[in-house]
Amino acid sequence: MMDLTEASLVKIARHFYPTGYPITSDEYGEDGLLPHQRTPEYARWMEAWDKAMAWPEWKTLRLELHSVFPRGRDCTQPRMSACRRCCVYLERPLPHGARHLTYVAVITSVLAPLYLVYCTTEVVVDKQRQESHLFLEVPDEVKPQAATLSALAERVLGYQPFPLQFANVPVPGLRVDGADWRKDPTLLDALLDTTLDDLF
Repeated sequence: MMDLTEASLVKIARHFYPTGYPITSDEYGEDGLLPHQRTPEYARWMEAWDKAMAWPEWKTLRLELHSVFPRGRDCTQPRMSACRRCCVYLERPLPHGARHLTYVAVITSVLAPLYLVYCTTEVVVDKQRQESHLFLEVPDEVKPQAATLSALAERVLGYQPFPLQFANVPVPGLRVDGADWRKDPTLLDALLDTTLDDLF
């Protein structure tokens, strides 16, 4: 089991993300790369993604997910964040043709053996998304689905839950693509994802 302390998680983030490359100073070089893309940290990040795209365990997780949730799917966006993800889609009709949609997701870090299960909800009226909400701690009505996803991440991948008490710990100076450049990125940004609500 991994030692889940703030210091250990910060150390992992600093291993995979360069410092001192603010997004406001980006300029492509003759090689077509941005300055932060020439760093050892970025090379390690890319190598971690190469390994994650070849995980045999991920295929097992997806197959088991589909056997339990026929509407479950892989919604990974490779190299757009630091995680692979699967989600379960639930739909409930509302009056006047509206729909209440719930996505329960498990995201697994490609940088450390950590996962997070969370959910998003929204109301769709005439194909327009409204009333979107993000829940890092899942509501009672989707706890069975969340428990199944957690069990899969732990049994199939051998992962541990990401400690939510460290989610908003800032890691100053790191170049984490997708994070709000006006703020310090957080451990959640660096080790999992900056846009948890993007499950489509």
